[in-house]
Parts: sequence; C-alpha cells; structure tokens
Amino acid sequence: MQLIELGAEVEYIEIDTSKVPYTFSVKLKDRTYSFTVRYNDIGKFFTVDLSIANTGEVLAYGDPVRYGRPLFGPIEDERFPLPVIIPLCLTGDEIDTVTWENFGKLVKLYLFDRRAE
Repeated sequence: MQLIELGAEVEYIEIDTSKVPYTFSVKLKDRTYSFTVRYNDIGKFFTVDLSIANTGEVLAYGDPVRYGRPLFGPIEDERFPLPVIIPLCLTGDEIDTVTWENFGKLVKLYLFDRRAE
C-alpha cells in the first residue's frame, strides 16, 4: 500500500516528548481538537486521549500509539478528525516501534486525507 506519492507535501502534528504527559490543541480541517499524550511505564508505550476542544467531549481515552497504525481507527465516527493520523518515519530509517528516542523526532503523527469509500 502506497501512502505517499512522490514529492507530496505531508503535514504532521508536532509532539514534544520532553513535556509528556501534556495536553495541546490542534485545528484539523473544520474543528479544533485537544490531544493528551501520556506514557505507560509498565507497557512501555505512548497513549493519546482525544477530545473536542471547545466542548471537552472525550472521543478517545488511552489509544495506544503504534507504529504504522492509524490513531483512533476502530472507534471513530463523524466527530473524529477528518485526516487519518498515522505514526510513521518518512526518513527511510528502519523503524517499527514508537519509542522515547524516536517519537516526535523521526516518528511523527502524519496527517493523510481520507479516501472516499
């Protein structure tokens, strides 16, 4: 499956692991969302909570950040962000796991347009 066409500009959501746990807001298409990034010390993985910024309505709590897997995939509906958010490394480095060392640096939360079905 080819996610990115050659030469295409890809946007991403900035993550600063030095601030974890922390909450920030991002406007995606037509709505502003709040993301809370946490780290699970026992499982050794990051999680993301998602809510609608102006209402505080929680859409997802503790969704694990897994390399190459869209965030919020199995639980989304029309309230979720229009772009698909996928943690990826686009530098060509051999990465298959999101870690403290690479998250927000090499692995970023890239935004992809949804395909009409």
